[in-house]
Amino acid sequence: MTSAPPQMAQVACPSCQTPIRVGVINFIDANEQPQLKSILLGGRLNSAQCTSCGSPISLAAPLVYHDSTKQFCFVHIPQQLMASAKGAEVERFVGSITGKLMQSLPPDLAKGYLLSPRKFLTMQTLIEAVLEGDGITKEMMAAQRKRVEIISQLLEGLSTSDAALLDALKANQADIDEEFKSTLAAFVDASAMSGDQEGMAQLAALQAKVTQFIGGDATIAYELLIEQLRSAPDADALRALMQANQETIDYTFFDIFNEKIIAAQTANDEVTATTLAELRTQILALYEEIQANIEAAYTRAGQILDAVFPSEDAAATLTAHLDELDDVFDILLDGQRTMAERAGDDATVARLTEIIALTVQVKDAALSPEDRAVQAILKSENPTRFIRENFGMITGAVVKQLNELAEDYTTKGKIEDGDRVRRIAREAGAMLF
Repeated sequence: MTSAPPQMAQVACPSCQTPIRVGVINFIDANEQPQLKSILLGGRLNSAQCTSCGSPISLAAPLVYHDSTKQFCFVHIPQQLMASAKGAEVERFVGSITGKLMQSLPPDLAKGYLLSPRKFLTMQTLIEAVLEGDGITKEMMAAQRKRVEIISQLLEGLSTSDAALLDALKANQADIDEEFKSTLAAFVDASAMSGDQEGMAQLAALQAKVTQFIGGDATIAYELLIEQLRSAPDADALRALMQANQETIDYTFFDIFNEKIIAAQTANDEVTATTLAELRTQILALYEEIQANIEAAYTRAGQILDAVFPSEDAAATLTAHLDELDDVFDILLDGQRTMAERAGDDATVARLTEIIALTVQVKDAALSPEDRAVQAILKSENPTRFIRENFGMITGAVVKQLNELAEDYTTKGKIEDGDRVRRIAREAGAMLF
């Protein structure tokens, strides 16, 4: 018995009330139309996306799933339909389907299973039964659910910004493997089959980004930085971006940059090619300057450590160099301690551990009340709650520092960090009125 084509139903988006047409499937024969089975297993049966607000829309509809090779006849009737006046009508519909199946199957095939279809309260439990019939264990289902959740997170990042997508990709990097790629490809195919062109376009775009990311060179990170550098309004912003993204500016970065110049030249886009070539020259000059400054900073940090290490009053020596106790000094201390640990030099490890603790104390003692408040707010698990519970710490100077920090993040291309701190600053500012 061949599945009928989907019937179109018009529903209102639950979020914005926009009228949306949704294709409705009530019967699936797994052997006749395996593509419908794929759509079912992908969780996209009888669903669509609002063309206005993008919200997902799922239609509650009865479903009969049939697989003669496994002698499966599964039925799902949404509870809201059974409880309505249409309940009896739906039951008759299911009966007519099973009756037609009895007539359509060859006489030599078993048909007894059609007399007592297995009923499911939810679509999800029906899907799990289909998967179990295909030899997929509960552990495998759990892994698949996790992959679907990751796809949802990545789609959210994709719709927000390249930076948000990159963060989501990095957070889920351990689970983005070949099986994940296969699941994502199945979602793309299912969207195409269901006629969801917008959904397919989003998933295909995500598929391309994921392919770049798991290629090993994290191309997406380089592409993002190049676009930020191209958008930098002036030399100061360009320098800030490069300083904030030093770990990304490497040989691969310059290879990709050069490929963009060559691509523009090949396309006879001389304006873009010239602009990129001039920007590359600026970047190279700044890169050499930044590297020289880093080298000088480490040399100076080493000199400070040479003075502190043998000092009888390490705290006083550190205080004398307070303005130079920056991130470079902290990194140097940590690196030297790691090297001493590997060499088995316990005495040096103990001394460096002591200096690290003293450095934290000296820096903390020098903080102004505003600095302490800003650090406490940003380190708290729930900044909003912290601000409300410690409103006595909030002053105009604290709000000003938060806004300045947000602007600094934005200048350095850390858009999400900037937006987060800016929201915190608004919440803190509201406590002043």
